[in-house]
Amino acid sequence: MRAVVAMLIAVLATAARAESGLWGSFELSAGTYRPDIDAEFSGTTAPFGGAFGTSRSWQFRVGASRNVFTGYGTLEVGVAAGYMQASGHAVKLDGTRSSDETSFKIVPTSVHATYRLDVLADRWGVPLAPYARASLERYNWWVNDASGKRVMEGATNGWSFAGGLAILLDFFDPSLARELDMDSGINHTYLFAEARKTKVNDFGSSKSWDLSDTGTLSYAFGMLFVF
Repeated sequence: MRAVVAMLIAVLATAARAESGLWGSFELSAGTYRPDIDAEFSGTTAPFGGAFGTSRSWQFRVGASRNVFTGYGTLEVGVAAGYMQASGHAVKLDGTRSSDETSFKIVPTSVHATYRLDVLADRWGVPLAPYARASLERYNWWVNDASGKRVMEGATNGWSFAGGLAILLDFFDPSLARELDMDSGINHTYLFAEARKTKVNDFGSSKSWDLSDTGTLSYAFGMLFVF
C-alpha cells in the first residue's frame, strides 16, 4: 500500500509539473558585427577600418525573458547583454598604421519585447516557431591602448528590430525532452536563426559614433530554452 501511495504521489507531482504554466525563456546567441563608424568619414581616412581592418567580428549575447501573454503564441519582455571585441593597430596622424596594438570593445545591452508563434507546435505538431522582436539598445564601448589602458569610453543608444525562425528540438526526441523537463524544468528547447536591423547612433545625433551594423541586416543563431 505504501508503495502504491508513493507511486501515486510521484505521478501526481509529475503531472502537476507538466501542466504548470511556463515562466519565461533563456537564450544564447552568436553573430557577426561591424560598427558603421567609418560612414561619417566618407572621402577621408576611415579610422575604424584603418585600425581594425574590414573583417566582421563575432558578437555574443545572453538574454532572459518573462512571459506576459500566452493565449495565442507567446509574448515576452526581457533583457540581454553581450560582448564584442576588435583588435588591430593604432593609426598615426599621417594615416599609416603603427606597430602599437589597440582594441575596441563593446558590451551591448538591451530591453526587448518578443512575440513567438509557438502555437504551431503546441496545437498542430509543427516544430516551427516564427518570431519577431523589438529592442531598445545601449552599446557600452571603450578603446584600450597597447598596455591595456582604457583611453576612450562611452555609450551609444539606439534600437533594433529582428525576425527569425526557431526549430523545436523536442520534436526529434520527445523522450529526451521529457527527461530534460523533469530534471531541469526546461519545457522546450529551440534552435533559432534571425536577421536583425540595428540603428545605434543616439537616434541621429551628430556628436555620437554610429555603432549601427554596416550591413543592411546582420544575422545570428543560437539556442532558446523555455521553462
